[in-house]
Amino acid sequence: RKNMLRLIPAVKTLTEKAGILEKNTIFYNPDGLDPRLARALEKLPCDENGAPVTVTVTGTEGEGYALDVTERAVAVTAESPAGAFYAVQTLRQIFANGTPVPCLHIEDAPDFPHRGFYQDVTRGRIPTVETLKTLIDNMAYYKMNSLQLYVEHVFEFEETKDLQPHTGYLTGAELEELDAYCRENFIEFIPSLSTFGHLFELLQQPRYQHLRVLGDYQPAPNFWDDRMRHHTIDPTNGESFDVIQSLIDQYAPHFTSDYFNICCDETFDLQMHRDTEADKGQMYVDFVQKIIGHVKGKNKKVMMWADILLKHPETIHQLPEDTIFLNWKYAANPPEEQIEKFAELGRPQIVCPGTSSWSRLCENVNVEEQNIVKLIDYGHKHGAIGVLNTNWGDWGNPCSIEMASYGMALGAGKSWAVDTVADDNFHKAADLLLYGKEGAFDLLCALSRAQDKIRWNPFAKAYFAKRYGGECVVEATEEGCNQAVEICKNTLKALAKQWGHDEYRREMVLTLKGIWVMAELAAKMAGYDVSPTADVPLWLAQYSDMWRKKNKESELRNIVEMFSWLNENEI
Repeated sequence: RKNMLRLIPAVKTLTEKAGILEKNTIFYNPDGLDPRLARALEKLPCDENGAPVTVTVTGTEGEGYALDVTERAVAVTAESPAGAFYAVQTLRQIFANGTPVPCLHIEDAPDFPHRGFYQDVTRGRIPTVETLKTLIDNMAYYKMNSLQLYVEHVFEFEETKDLQPHTGYLTGAELEELDAYCRENFIEFIPSLSTFGHLFELLQQPRYQHLRVLGDYQPAPNFWDDRMRHHTIDPTNGESFDVIQSLIDQYAPHFTSDYFNICCDETFDLQMHRDTEADKGQMYVDFVQKIIGHVKGKNKKVMMWADILLKHPETIHQLPEDTIFLNWKYAANPPEEQIEKFAELGRPQIVCPGTSSWSRLCENVNVEEQNIVKLIDYGHKHGAIGVLNTNWGDWGNPCSIEMASYGMALGAGKSWAVDTVADDNFHKAADLLLYGKEGAFDLLCALSRAQDKIRWNPFAKAYFAKRYGGECVVEATEEGCNQAVEICKNTLKALAKQWGHDEYRREMVLTLKGIWVMAELAAKMAGYDVSPTADVPLWLAQYSDMWRKKNKESELRNIVEMFSWLNENEI
């Protein structure tokens, strides 16, 4: 029965018993029940004549639970309210498998205490509160317990108020609403803020340009690429720390979490600092120490990305021992040595795989499956305290959250049950629980293959070169463009009928049409002999409508401008 029931995450033990639950609905008494559990139970098919559900919570710590289904009743016994909440999610998924529900006994608990998701809301796309609440609902369904949003300038900071009409932003009230919604779903909403590198928009402003490490920097037309590279604040300028303190002081009060992620990753420009004699590793750690001190002064535990310290391991001992390092790598074959290093140092770490959705219209299934599975395996082997699955938005964040949701579900399943593998059983579970459509995963793979034929980054680079001057290299071959179009045409036929969770089908349709448009425009840029069949303005209008339905306006104009220019100009 364990193999017959499709569950994400898989449960630790499932014992099948004779019989079935006689009712196809449930009934619960809310008196004395944690309101969060009552709201979770409401998502099951409820009826006053349904099978009674009893919930027994034995303590406040731990996330384990037992679930018993007999012919006439359902019983939950849990270590804590959180454990009971996860039992309800399992029961919801059992009902999603269809009725009648089999009699069974489940005992379950997670392999990692920290099971997180990281959503980029800075580089192009700022989801609405409702979109983020939908993400939180899905995270809860798969038993994740922490959420972070990647923020550089997209908050109502005093320092970036002039940028806000141009880039969009989140308000303190919105963050507090999300914080409360996370708590309802046993999810910790952890603030994450760039405080050293990745301050491109802040440092572009005339009043802060003197704080850039690269004082003579001149922006390039390709701002999507530019913002990824030259964005580091000068740690040797006394004003820099004043600005960072101010950002933290404005941002932190909107979260109830005990943690704060100071980021401090990819400070590339330090290597080009004007003080050529300085020890760049020490320069980095000195500034990070100040930031950590300020955050700890607010009674927050500090998280930070591990990439720069991996290059300067001799400095790690200078940071407080309770600093949690977020150890990321996104390749299909991530290096185990990187995870082993922090284990040897005895420092707490969280492993951070990724959905491989950035710089694409859809997630890269082949890369994300290998990356997520292997990196989490390494984390478990070397004693990591958790997983933070990342969903970045490089190069305009063209990919919707729905088109990165398979990777989200895989990371959730693997971080609860580390023996999870991305096999046919898991794919069928995703078909049922995520998409509500048999064979949906196979269609996602077709999208991913089509996007591999015509990749976003080279496409955008060719556009900037065509428009602003420079060597235009179209990476896609004529055969690749034709293959992408053919995959799109064939796959669209399979997406004609509605799914159980139809928002994923609609996003797949839109994505396929976008890849089709890209393939024909790339062929046009390269001078291949191609007869255009895609309606670029129509797709762009549909893409824009879907964006605005689920996101703030943010930086949609940049994507619209690229496709409109390529369509309208003789290239």
